[in-house]
Formats: sequence, structure tokens, C-alpha cells
Amino acid sequence: MAVHLALMQSPDMGRALTSLGRSADLVTTDTGHALVIRRRFGLLGEIRFSSQGPVFADQYTLADRVALLRAARLHLLNATKGTQAVCRAAGFAQVMTPATTAILPVAPDRDAQMRMAHGKWRNAARAAARAGLTLTRSPLDGEHAWLFAREAAQQNSRGYRALPPALTRAYAQANPGQAQVFTAHQNGAPIAAMLVLTHGASATYQIGWSGDAGRRARAHHAILMAVTDWLRDTGVATLDLGSLDTRHAPGLARFKLGSGAAPLTLGGTWVRWPRPSDAFRRWQRPRQSL
Repeated sequence: MAVHLALMQSPDMGRALTSLGRSADLVTTDTGHALVIRRRFGLLGEIRFSSQGPVFADQYTLADRVALLRAARLHLLNATKGTQAVCRAAGFAQVMTPATTAILPVAPDRDAQMRMAHGKWRNAARAAARAGLTLTRSPLDGEHAWLFAREAAQQNSRGYRALPPALTRAYAQANPGQAQVFTAHQNGAPIAAMLVLTHGASATYQIGWSGDAGRRARAHHAILMAVTDWLRDTGVATLDLGSLDTRHAPGLARFKLGSGAAPLTLGGTWVRWPRPSDAFRRWQRPRQSL
């Protein structure tokens, strides 16, 4: 499978963040890169954070990778796969166990894409193709407020969180054509939709919504096949379908894995305070009397 570049390590996301006035720096060395987000938190001062990074080149040593991690001067890191030894050597401590995401390879043609899927998933996709759905694709714009509204209601009912809509819209504006909405219509009404963000040779399934009619028609199976058709035509090799939660969302996990996606276990959450906190020193300093 082609190497997948995480959305939160892409220059495309860096452009979206900076367009919103956020501090986001791409720290680059010969060894690789890390997209570092900087935010201030009261007495803690500036916190430097990176997600699903850094991105390392294969040919470099552990010492080279540690040097890149230290160059990024991170306080908090949601690490990518296989970086635990690098994090420890760079002085980080693990505070959360790794999450798992699902990465779907984009096959050379639709027949190969279908063969990649599990039998029950293929049957559902064929049923969706016979359901008389109309599928459309359009760049994310102001006409898609309905999708964000339905996604917000879905988040509240299922208890999960996604990227803020403002950041998703900023991504579309900063990277024209790289945020596409795929919608399934039945009798002229939308019954399911997916929002996909592309970044280089990779893509991310950002929003997925389905109503009752969409679930009955297996609309997401039809939409995902349309998504992979488009990604194939645009030269994208992998699609991140998002986290796998077999405990709280077993049906969604089955959908993702049934499509042929492979589970990718990430590197966990790590923290590092390279020197005594300036915030702590400020807190210790006696206050001058008035």
C-alpha cells in the first residue's frame, strides 16, 4: 500500500490554519517534516502541538529522527505509527495509548476496488447501485450549510467531535478544488453525503452523513465507490476513512473495514517539557504590593 500522508501533516492544512490566523509552522529537515500548531494557554504560555507526525524519510537513523523531533520543540504530540522509540529517545513520556484509523487503498480500477471489499460489503454496494440513486459531486461552498447542520446533529446524538466547520471551510478556500462533497439523492432529495479532502497523493473522509432513507438504500456504499473513482482519476492513492471504534460505533467500523481498508495503529499521545515551565516560574514569583 502507498504511504499515506495524514491530513494534519499536510501543507494544505497548514494553509487553512494560517488563513484563519492560527500559528502553524512546517518544520522541515533532510530527515522529514512536522506541521507544528502553536497556541497560548494562559499561565502555561505557548504550547507547541503536532498530530500524526512527524513524517520521516525511511533512510534516516534513529538519531536523525530524534533530531527532527527536537527541532520541532514540541510539548504535545499525537504520534504516527512506529515512532514510540523516537519519542522516548527525544525525552517524551506517553500519556495515552494509540488510536487506530482505517486506510483504504485506491485500486487501479473499479473492479479491483470491488474485489478488495469483503463479500457482504460488495453485495451492499451492488444493491445500492440498483436503488436508483442519483450521485453528484461538487466543491464545498456556501450551498452545503445543510450538510454541516446535519453533521452537527449527528455529532450530538452519537457523542463525537470532528474538525470545526470554520476550519473545514477555510481548507476549501485555501485549497481550491480539494474539498469535494459527494451526495446521494432519491426522488430529488439528499439522503446521504460524504465530504472528502485531498492533500497530495492522499485524501481524508472528513464528514459522513446518512438519513434513514440513505441507510435503507446503502447509499454510503454507492458514494464511497464514486469517491474512489474520482480519487483514482485525480491521482490519489490512499483514503483515510477515520478512526475505528469497535466499542461505540461497531457498525461504522464494519463499514470501513468491509470496504477493504486496513487498520493503521498510530503512535499514541506524548508530552515533553524540555525545561522548567516559564509559567511555573511566573507563578512562583512574589507579587509586588500595591
